[in-house]
Amino acid sequence: MPAAPVVGAVIDFTPGISILINPFTLDSAQLGVLDTNQLGDQPADYVDISSLIKSVSVRRGRNRILAKFEAGSASVDIYDQNGDWNPANTSSPYYGKLIPLRKIQIFADYNGSRYYLFTGFITNYVTNFALGTEEVSRVTFQCVDAFRLLNGAIFTTVTGASAGDLSGTRVTDILDEVDYPAGLRDIDAGDTTLQADPGTTRNALEALRTVEDSELGGFFIDAEGRATFLSRSVITQSLGSVAYTFADDGTGIAYQAATVNLDADQLLNDVTVTRLGGTAQNAQDQNSIDTYFIHSGIREDVLMQTDAVALDMANMILSTRSDIETRIDSIQLNLEDGDDVNRCVAGLNIELLDAVDITKTMPGATSVNQTLLTLGLRHDFSNRKMVTTVLTGESLVHGFLLDSLTQGIIGEDALSY
Repeated sequence: MPAAPVVGAVIDFTPGISILINPFTLDSAQLGVLDTNQLGDQPADYVDISSLIKSVSVRRGRNRILAKFEAGSASVDIYDQNGDWNPANTSSPYYGKLIPLRKIQIFADYNGSRYYLFTGFITNYVTNFALGTEEVSRVTFQCVDAFRLLNGAIFTTVTGASAGDLSGTRVTDILDEVDYPAGLRDIDAGDTTLQADPGTTRNALEALRTVEDSELGGFFIDAEGRATFLSRSVITQSLGSVAYTFADDGTGIAYQAATVNLDADQLLNDVTVTRLGGTAQNAQDQNSIDTYFIHSGIREDVLMQTDAVALDMANMILSTRSDIETRIDSIQLNLEDGDDVNRCVAGLNIELLDAVDITKTMPGATSVNQTLLTLGLRHDFSNRKMVTTVLTGESLVHGFLLDSLTQGIIGEDALSY
């Protein structure tokens, strides 16, 4: 039977954004394998710190569908027996290399495969001392993903950003503007044609979020460091083909805890969308207003080309937010039992905006079954626990999918714009 997952990490001291942890090395049986090891444009300079790790914590995604994706973060706690990870130690083999924004990749090895959990940059090296209780000092690497870099890159003009561009083309143009590596991108074409770039002073992350809002799509940094953009049609299609099915009644992957909520936090029954230079487009659900009072949402300065598309967006948001139902906010997966292969793989391999199907039995002989999006991921691994928390929520976009048992129901599922 498989052992429990084993967490590990690699630090890459070379400058730049791309992390090179598997470099091609001539005459090496392990690192000289064609089509397996990576070719680098500079000498490899990395260290595997897996044997030093005490604990790892990863936070990625967003908690609510109307919120933005935030920068992913991670904390890696290691034992420092000899002071090698003290930046001031001139005898350290890493002296001069322990500077902010060196690259780090966190992974878990399980059942013969490696699953990546986080790729980003070390922002702080924090040395911890517990005098009288521990003989070995500990160093904590506080880390953030590439959103940090995009947030710091300010520009005015986006080269090649013309009227009529699809949203995916605009994302590519923005990433080109800040020299984000082409090999670290996964960009959908998109469904919305955009106005010319507004030419205002802003940072790259702000510009990318404007495109995300204009598309009703998703932009985030994935676990391997790829700048990822999903169009609304791809998100809609994923809802008809879920990545994982979880259940507490034996019909899916078992989970250990769940949070179920009924509230009005995401309710919107009065939605206004205004494109840059356009006229405000409003959609309302009077029945919802009569039942729950008015809950307004405003989206401004988005870049679709016409007011008609702005109205389509307002109607789409209204259709997914004007009613209230019991919502499964999160589930927790205990990965300590390596024998449960399906649960371990799900907990290590699931990615943001993957669609999941969840069934939760409730008191009073009722149950809740929902197809939801993965909006956030939390990994908490140590010698005491190995837990992945999946934060979920309803999609802002729905569409009618032929032959889908969940998205192809006449009278319930609407055609997307």
